[in-house]
Amino acid sequence: MSQYLNYAIQLAKMVDGQTGINPPVGAVVVNQGRIVGIGAHLQKGDKHAEVQALDMANETAAGGTIYISLEPCSHYGSTPPCVNKIIDFGIKQVVYAVKDTTLTSRGDEILQHAGVKVEFRHKPEAEALYKDFFITKRQGIPEVTVKVSCSLDGKQATDKGESKWITNKSVKNDVFMLRHKHDAVITGTGTLNADNPQYTTRIEEGKHPIRIILSKSGRIDFDLDMFNQSNVPIWIYTEQEKLKSDIEHVEVIHCSNCSLENILKDLYQKGIGRVLVEAGPTITSEFLQSNYTNELILYYAPKMIGGSGDYQFFKTENVFNLSEAPQFEIVNSQVLEQNIKLELRKK
Repeated sequence: MSQYLNYAIQLAKMVDGQTGINPPVGAVVVNQGRIVGIGAHLQKGDKHAEVQALDMANETAAGGTIYISLEPCSHYGSTPPCVNKIIDFGIKQVVYAVKDTTLTSRGDEILQHAGVKVEFRHKPEAEALYKDFFITKRQGIPEVTVKVSCSLDGKQATDKGESKWITNKSVKNDVFMLRHKHDAVITGTGTLNADNPQYTTRIEEGKHPIRIILSKSGRIDFDLDMFNQSNVPIWIYTEQEKLKSDIEHVEVIHCSNCSLENILKDLYQKGIGRVLVEAGPTITSEFLQSNYTNELILYYAPKMIGGSGDYQFFKTENVFNLSEAPQFEIVNSQVLEQNIKLELRKK
């Protein structure tokens, strides 16, 4: 087991959520038992992790080993292939943790042909980091996380529409970190009108996600707090051609068919690699019934709201047979001051 490969994976985790449609990658250059360069891919269009690490190492990279969380790229994108840079710097060996199954050419063969020894050391920890990236890159859509805060009986609000606050302050702080790790937040007009949310990230040096509003009706109240914040763009998807906005940071995107697929593909083309759905039962249920949800995060408060099912977070017109009901698996659980956080993936 190599601590240097573990360091590279930790660097990748540190930039997870800030690289857009590109994968988070970490790299460490070692020569004669000494770290001479480290790097991480900081944002889409910026230098890749391997290049950052090699530039830091400079001439001390020659004859050394580079440890990378993901197989180095071998294609021209917004930057040249990393395998070329590795060869040019005289690296003797490349060790990486995950094969990039989206690559059209084999970086291994290019490196080996140039006399560089290549070793693939499978790391489940790193594999989990890239699982959704591989899926969404092939589909051309962002990674989707659906977040729900609710009571034990699955209510996002009371029958009177009261929803602040079902869960506690620890959950609120955890959600701030979720937003920080996503490029954008998706919501609907129902949630906007009921809660007047801002969808900011109130943590130190936090990254505010782009706010995306889905509005088939086109009825938007531009006096809400969100529209008074000019620091983050707001994109409104609607089928109503009459909806317009003169607010500088607000863009209205008209679609003939505002299906989830069409919206998500458009977001991916705009460079959005990861979205967080924070919405009411209608939009939440639509995502959970679709094939586009990669992760579901449930925050349960230890209280029972009762009443009707109007604000149940999962509502469908069809009644599923048990054998056909959508199934999830719990991948992580945590107690946040008496509230329960469940992280789930669709089976």
